[in-house]
Amino acid sequence: MYEGSLPLLFDVALLVVLLNAGVLAHLLLKHDKANGGAFQRDAPSGWKSVLLVIAHPDDESMFFGPTLQTLQRLGAHVHILCLSNGGADGLGAVRTKELEAVRDFLGIRSLEVVDDPRMRDGFGERWPAGVVASHVEASVRRVAADVVLTFDTQGVSGHPNHIATYRGVLAWMSLGDGETRQTQDDDGGDEASSPTHPNPMSPRRPHKGPATQVWVLVSTNVVRRFLMVADVSASFFLLEPRDILVAASNPAQLVRAMRLHASQWVWYRKLFILFSRYSYLNTIRSL
Repeated sequence: MYEGSLPLLFDVALLVVLLNAGVLAHLLLKHDKANGGAFQRDAPSGWKSVLLVIAHPDDESMFFGPTLQTLQRLGAHVHILCLSNGGADGLGAVRTKELEAVRDFLGIRSLEVVDDPRMRDGFGERWPAGVVASHVEASVRRVAADVVLTFDTQGVSGHPNHIATYRGVLAWMSLGDGETRQTQDDDGGDEASSPTHPNPMSPRRPHKGPATQVWVLVSTNVVRRFLMVADVSASFFLLEPRDILVAASNPAQLVRAMRLHASQWVWYRKLFILFSRYSYLNTIRSL
């Protein structure tokens, strides 16, 4: 019985590999500018200036790499707003220089690293949503962003600074809205909007322009997080109507980008880069 099961297991494994390879090839062709840039048809049209809002130097390489590569292939101008210098261990200046090197390596159009005493790097730090929102507002104006991209409510890894970044972007979306409304959070529960958890469906201030869109990087459970590229078919078939799945065109480039964060290139981050789906795939969702 054991011997008889081996051919079946092999067939199943081969089917899974072929399915993943087929979906991956579909994604790479679909988001190829030479093929018409289907990304533009799936997402809001006219993605010209994209502002990526992250919490720490290295977030861009560890989590958002596939999206950055896709946007670069499509000719979008990508700008990064990093809300801290990652100085929890006293390496803020070093990590800023490392991120500047990654900016040049990946062809990022502009970079701003915030050094605000109200937003220090650290698990125990509390970032006021209004302070985050003010920095987002200034950067949106500076780069004339028509798309803002950031973490979702779980922040991929659950880091409090990632989650505070998401909440700050929501606060920015709600600027100028004096009303409190009921909305559903990302986990499906009802809660009132407030200065710390504003309503993501609130009207935006007119000067942002109707073309400004906000997208978040979707977090997955810990099992799927470390399935590498094997998660591609599951991600594809679990897409929601507001979701887009993008694949890295050159994962090795993302490894090299992460290695430029030399102060952070330790064993557990090496394992993360190797096994994490976020080195190969991103699911992004429109708010």
